[in-house]
Amino acid sequence: MLPSDRLSFITLLILTFKVCVAEQSELICSHQPIVALAGDDVILPCYLDPPISASFETVVWTKPGLDPEYIHFHQDGRLMFETQNPSYFYRTRLFVDELQNGNVSMKIFKVKISDAGKYFCFLRSMLKEASIQLTVGVVSTPIIEVVSNNSGRVVLQCESKGWYPEPEVVWLDGEGNLLSAGPTETVRGPDDLYTVSSRVTVEKRHSNNFTCRVQQKDINQTRETHIYVPDDSFPVQSSSDRIRIIIIPPVCIIVLFIIITLIICTKRNQKNETEQEEDEGQQQDVKTTEFLTQINTEDERQKTLENTERCSVQRRRLKRSSSDGERGGRRKEEWRKSL
Repeated sequence: MLPSDRLSFITLLILTFKVCVAEQSELICSHQPIVALAGDDVILPCYLDPPISASFETVVWTKPGLDPEYIHFHQDGRLMFETQNPSYFYRTRLFVDELQNGNVSMKIFKVKISDAGKYFCFLRSMLKEASIQLTVGVVSTPIIEVVSNNSGRVVLQCESKGWYPEPEVVWLDGEGNLLSAGPTETVRGPDDLYTVSSRVTVEKRHSNNFTCRVQQKDINQTRETHIYVPDDSFPVQSSSDRIRIIIIPPVCIIVLFIIITLIICTKRNQKNETEQEEDEGQQQDVKTTEFLTQINTEDERQKTLENTERCSVQRRRLKRSSSDGERGGRRKEEWRKSL
């Protein structure tokens, strides 16, 4: 076998070995989201396992939704700037010295909120791909101030500007117990950052220490501020105020009870009067009906008497006319006899 043939054979064996190893190797990126604060540098870990060299591999990092979507295009040992998305110019790099160990992680400098999202690492020759999630957060320290105090209580306000994602606000006393506060007011600015504010009314306690805590669980970030409220900040109640507090509530309850009783009695009286009026109306209707019935009966009796009298008169007339006829006949017969 010629030396050149031997060299070609050895090269073929090496390439075959690399292909076999590459097929057995797996591209792995972090399964947990990577969290970074805006302005910090972050590494998106991704590597080959078992490790094999990726020094001559084309390593491509992309982020879907961008145009172009190429975040970092590494080919022939260098970054292809002409294919890179402009928003990532001079902000990404690979660990070139680690490529031979299968480390294809990418570093992003000065992370922005817009950098948050899902990234893909693709090894072109090996046809391997893996994804990783980047979460970017922004935090700020809250500020507490006393906004009012009356009736022996103090109202505290906590405000924190410039958070991302949207955080939540909780209040704690000196012993770490949660305090009942009003609803949190949230405002989202044009820069997509959130401003949150919350108020809580507190009373004098053993320590008079209070804490405003602003937290964001998705990025595992917490910021808090403590405040001490001196005893003289709580208004002192005079004896007259205490007497008022003791007397006024029972008096109000009694007055309210009296008012309710009067209302109930008034409604009952009105109801009784209404029922009485209805009964009287019904009785009056009955009397009216009886009266009308009586009148109708008397009218009928009167008409009957009148009809009876008329019949009697007509009978009398008939009798008279018949008796007169008989008398006339007798006279005519007597006159005939006399002739």
